Amino acid sequence: MKSNVRTFQARSMREALERVKRELGAEAVILGTRSVPAGGVGGLVGRQRVEITAAPPDTPVRPPRIAGPTPRRHGAPALPENLYLYYVQLVQSEVAEELAVRLVQEAASVAGSDTTADRIREKMRAAIARMIPTSGGIELTTGSPQRVALVGPPGGGKTTTLAKLAAEFKLRRHREVAILSLDMHRMAANEQLRRYAELIGVPLYTVQTVAGARELSARLEPVDLLLIDTPGVGLRDRGRFARLAALLRVTRPQEVHLVIPVSFAQPVQQRAAQLFAPLGVSRLVLTRLDETVGLGVILTAAQKMKWALSYVTDGQNVPKNIQEACGRRMAELILPAEK
Repeated sequence: MKSNVRTFQARSMREALERVKRELGAEAVILGTRSVPAGGVGGLVGRQRVEITAAPPDTPVRPPRIAGPTPRRHGAPALPENLYLYYVQLVQSEVAEELAVRLVQEAASVAGSDTTADRIREKMRAAIARMIPTSGGIELTTGSPQRVALVGPPGGGKTTTLAKLAAEFKLRRHREVAILSLDMHRMAANEQLRRYAELIGVPLYTVQTVAGARELSARLEPVDLLLIDTPGVGLRDRGRFARLAALLRVTRPQEVHLVIPVSFAQPVQQRAAQLFAPLGVSRLVLTRLDETVGLGVILTAAQKMKWALSYVTDGQNVPKNIQEACGRRMAELILPAEK
């Protein structure tokens, strides 16, 4: 077994774990962690570095043992060594380091003297669930048509998410559904949406101007749910954003869901949130859960954005691969049961 064991050093826990995942895979076994002096003349130059000892996924090993003092970022409080493993697991799941420290400390405080693995894990899941605000999915009221728009950057999964919602409400809940496309730029997207609409059995309307949107709104047949597809708007495309804002003012959606892939870098997610907020965003949809190594990015995104989470998606399959957001379920994905 020793021939399979490798040692990785980096400036932070996250960077070290990224190296482990890149070279040994996401399921690599963490054998131990510690702080080591940084390089330099006589070991006197530089800060402490993080060292992780790891092995390939199928390596038979004993339970991991934490060695050495707790590595930490600037200003982050040290953790007791008996809790450090949980911090490693959270960071390995892509939870931001400061959130991982906060979660472990909160769980330990609530657990009191009972710091058994099951107790701490349960308390951390409860803390994660509290940190992820959820709103549930779209709720329809009989006799009160609901208009819901999906907005977001290009390539975020808006059209596929909309098709999943249309299938859910039409085929499974047997409600009257229609789709309105405001995407006047991408012919391929409209063709894809047309095929979805035909398969699901719902009408599809397309408008490209404010006048067209106003005329359609006046003659649109009443439905239980009107799903509004919008063009992806780049972070610097102010002209397209202005046109979209004008179209939404005419179509008057009661709910505007911002669709963001969790695979986007966190700064990009934040800039998108700032850009689309003036459109009246009320909820958040996180897509592409299947494209990220660690689902802790769900927690980071939910913490950084001010809207409650309505749906998450984890694939392209219509009508599958979508579920209403639930804090407890998200916590179980981020911190699954030990095998």
